[in-house]
Amino acid sequence: MDNNKMLLIVNPVSGKSKARALTPRIINEFENAGYEVTTVFTLKEKNAYQLVTERGSNADIIVCIGGDGTLKETVGGVIDTKINKPIGYIPMGSTNDFARSLGIPRGNPMAAAKSIIEGNPYPVDIGKFEDEIFIYVAAFGNFTAISYNTNQKLKNALGHSAYYIPAVKDFFKMKPYHAKVIADGEVFEGDYFYGASSNSYSIGGMPVLYKIGVKFDDGMHELILIKMFKNPKEMKQIISAMLKKDARNNDMIIYRQAKEIKFIFEKPTPFTLDGEYGGDKLVANASTLKHAVNIILKEDFNLHSK
Repeated sequence: MDNNKMLLIVNPVSGKSKARALTPRIINEFENAGYEVTTVFTLKEKNAYQLVTERGSNADIIVCIGGDGTLKETVGGVIDTKINKPIGYIPMGSTNDFARSLGIPRGNPMAAAKSIIEGNPYPVDIGKFEDEIFIYVAAFGNFTAISYNTNQKLKNALGHSAYYIPAVKDFFKMKPYHAKVIADGEVFEGDYFYGASSNSYSIGGMPVLYKIGVKFDDGMHELILIKMFKNPKEMKQIISAMLKKDARNNDMIIYRQAKEIKFIFEKPTPFTLDGEYGGDKLVANASTLKHAVNIILKEDFNLHSK
């Protein structure tokens, strides 16, 4: 690893604002492993993307410290500039679904740094939603607005628990979303509680896709459509899938793997992309960018399904 140049991008407000305080220890860990580290702190939204596009070509490896949003910006910069540098991720956000799925240590930044030092780059699929990329999910439906509407100060103070407060309020506002969805030519139409194109075991901290064959390098995304429940029995079926971490053999949940997924609505419908607002859409196309980036993962990690 001697003399390898690292661009280290830090979101200082992530991890309940602990990222800045931990950065010197993380830098020391990388320097002891032989990296020449250039550290930059993000100052505003989209700053990580800008830093990658401006400085990424001079580095051998790009590492970001932050939440899913920081990782998304970093990945977007690598894809758009076509620099194809390996990406390391030290998760410090509130949920970190993607890190959970890829076996990246969460809640332990030093362990995550060590896994980057000892790991290897693996080709990972990334999603494209119209003209934007997403790391692990493009979703519509109930509760999807919570992630981008929750106050950042509340996230910093409470972490993932900050999402529960607005979730309780939204529980009494649940409604059906009528949609026509086309997944590689197969058509579904109905009223849905939730819908998504994803590449993750868990969404919003709920590992409902854990046992259904998710692979991160197969050029496919997982379509999940949760039907709008009409009675307590149907609602119980949905909750059961979440508790069992298994969406298979459930009449309330439609699951497919597809390269191209098209969402069609009767009226503009808001989407979330990796926890950020993705716009209101009448028609939206989600596709898979196979092996779009190389993420550094632990040597014993298997990109394929559990």
